[in-house]
Amino acid sequence: MESRQARTRDGDFCPSRAALALVGQRWVPRILYELLDGKRRFNDLAAVVGGCNSRTLRDRLKTLEEIGLVERHLVATMPPWVEYELSPLGRELAQAMLPITEWGREHMQAGMLESVEG
Repeated sequence: MESRQARTRDGDFCPSRAALALVGQRWVPRILYELLDGKRRFNDLAAVVGGCNSRTLRDRLKTLEEIGLVERHLVATMPPWVEYELSPLGRELAQAMLPITEWGREHMQAGMLESVEG
């Protein structure tokens, strides 16, 4: 996420811009939404997110982990595996996004954003 996305024209930090820049990254809202149900292994998460290649998913998860929204747990079995889950902060963000999702279900129609997105 570029820091200029979180700044006003005057260069001041803007928390709402920062939050929107984060959740505006492709796949981030879906990852957060899918982790609301609890821990998931990488391949399980990839399957439910759908359409996101492994490298991008790995990068998004790493970023979300670095900023404290997702926790990564190594499960020491044979063979070992990794599980991801929302941190308390990540759960708070995901819950805050649910009303926007509901608004979208009620008011958005397929194709409405095509002219905006280019």
